[in-house]
Amino acid sequence: MLLLTGILISILSVVIVAYLSHIRKIYNFFNRLNIPGPPPAFFFGNFGDVAKSKRLSISIKQWTEKYGRIFGYFEGHTPILVVSDPDVLQDIFIKSFSNFHTRRMLPLEDKHAKVVHIFTAPGLRWKRQRFVINPTFSSAKLKQMTPLLHHSLETFMKKMAQEYQNNQPFDIYAYFKRFTMDTIWSCGFGLDTDMQNNINNLYLVHSQQVFEEANGIKILLLLSLFVTELNRIWYQLFELEKSTRYWLCHLFPFVKRIIEEDSGLWIEKQAYKIIDERQKIGHTDRTDLLQLMLESASKDDIIQV
Repeated sequence: MLLLTGILISILSVVIVAYLSHIRKIYNFFNRLNIPGPPPAFFFGNFGDVAKSKRLSISIKQWTEKYGRIFGYFEGHTPILVVSDPDVLQDIFIKSFSNFHTRRMLPLEDKHAKVVHIFTAPGLRWKRQRFVINPTFSSAKLKQMTPLLHHSLETFMKKMAQEYQNNQPFDIYAYFKRFTMDTIWSCGFGLDTDMQNNINNLYLVHSQQVFEEANGIKILLLLSLFVTELNRIWYQLFELEKSTRYWLCHLFPFVKRIIEEDSGLWIEKQAYKIIDERQKIGHTDRTDLLQLMLESASKDDIIQV
């Protein structure tokens, strides 16, 4: 028994040393390419700098002023190259676009989730998405949604007029949040939520909660940033946590007093319900982003490169 324990400890020690050595080599990535950037702390990268500034955008602005328009920093031990030079960006977006066609994976995002096997070729899934989405953003199509935007804007201006009549200082941020979400749900999914007048509207409540940081999610988010090799496991735990909360709240309503339903999953299910309803009724006179995308969608499995 002692021999087996010793062997396991030895194997674990070797794995940890090899992993830490792997991380140390990664931190030389930008040095080998002569790319400047803030010096990373071992294992945590430049997370400490971002935590001090409280916003990544502020850190990037400070680093740009110090290191120039092309520099690198580390999220954990993942190298991130920041480019703000217009000439280099033009080369990336046009001449070298074949190498930069897709988006970076977000933390706790599963690259295998809801992806049809036929899109495994690099960039093919991205090209299909662009094929569906591009027609909906033409100037003519966007102009068709202006009545929806005007409706939300008129409600917003009425709220501003009411506050003006009170002749007292007020926090406009809350009104902007409600106006923004009202516009998104109206122009995006064709829902008249009236959340600018009803602050208890479920769509508003869940939309706001999506941007709140739950402690459990923060832990998984940090793990996905610092131990990227196990991202598949962190994603599965994230999905399990969401599903567990969702079904507990629906099967046992009294649980809602102590456990909040996952807002992201709630919004996702509402979106799928709206899509199913649109597909059943077919054409609708309402012009919103969802309807334009459904009309532009292709049933072809493959889009030629």
